[in-house]
Amino acid sequence: MKVRKVRNWITFAGVAVGAVGLWLGVRSFLPQRWKTNSWPQTEESPVPARLADQSAPTVFPEVSVSFLRCGSITLLESIAIRGAGFAPCVISHSAVLIRHPRATFLYDTGLCIDIYTYLTNQSFFFRKTLANFTFERSLKENLQQAGVGRNDLDFALLSHLHWDHVSGIPDIPGVLLRINRVEYEAARLGLFEANHGLVRELMGDNPVEFFDCAGPIYEGFRSSYDLFGDGSVVLVPLPGHTAGNTGMFINRSNGPRLFLIGDAAWVSQNYLRPATMHPFIWSRVTSDDATARQTLIQLHHFAGQHPEIPIVAMHDAALQEAFMEGEQAQVANVKSVKAQE
Repeated sequence: MKVRKVRNWITFAGVAVGAVGLWLGVRSFLPQRWKTNSWPQTEESPVPARLADQSAPTVFPEVSVSFLRCGSITLLESIAIRGAGFAPCVISHSAVLIRHPRATFLYDTGLCIDIYTYLTNQSFFFRKTLANFTFERSLKENLQQAGVGRNDLDFALLSHLHWDHVSGIPDIPGVLLRINRVEYEAARLGLFEANHGLVRELMGDNPVEFFDCAGPIYEGFRSSYDLFGDGSVVLVPLPGHTAGNTGMFINRSNGPRLFLIGDAAWVSQNYLRPATMHPFIWSRVTSDDATARQTLIQLHHFAGQHPEIPIVAMHDAALQEAFMEGEQAQVANVKSVKAQE
């Protein structure tokens, strides 16, 4: 009798644990409630300060922007966006080539031609989760197609120092790396040594130069760094994903303003809803949960106030493709007008 009771209790406990596990698994795919009214508002002008002074209007330069896709993986929407459905969602690994009158440079670096060699000594779990992608075209091949050689690049500005944003650096040896000082100092506390020193290995011997987002509030973001001193490229901190994840506003005369946000989000729905990725992914790629959520709320408000500004995350394949289609259409239109003159 006692043995039977013990067996019954063991069976009951097993069923209970299984039910709890099933509920937690299901719950991880359900949406969460967000308090989106917690973003501190400022009286900062909603346009760049230089534009607000009508007595001295700013004419921004022409700036060419091209997303260079190096790889991708197709996931369920519910993995990229907690609470979403089960439609396919393409996550890209990209760099951005920016041709400015003052410099030709990259924002992040995509994937190098030998990326799989760098990943061979990583754990099976890492390679099948965070480092799982289909390789499409290396940074080197993308730059060659764009007619840009390594010596044509003035620098590469890194949004942050996760492995998948520095993975193109081996294709551009010797090119200056510009890094947020906060990000670099935080990486020294552990990120550089993680995954058998993968990030440090990928960065190689390239020279490094730090910048500080120590300028005034910009577009409601707490501080800024005016890269060229003319308001055309302005960096703002978007912390949480990492300590120094850095966004970039591009203000130009030949196209819409653009806001690159590194990995503050994976795709646009992360800040539009707002919603994190699935907790399994979010917990493994986010250094500060509360700060990262606050950044998503801030982007949520900014997107609502400025629907005319493309806000593009570095893994958002759909938005990157849409932006490039718009750029190509605009270039074709300019050529057509010039041909008729």
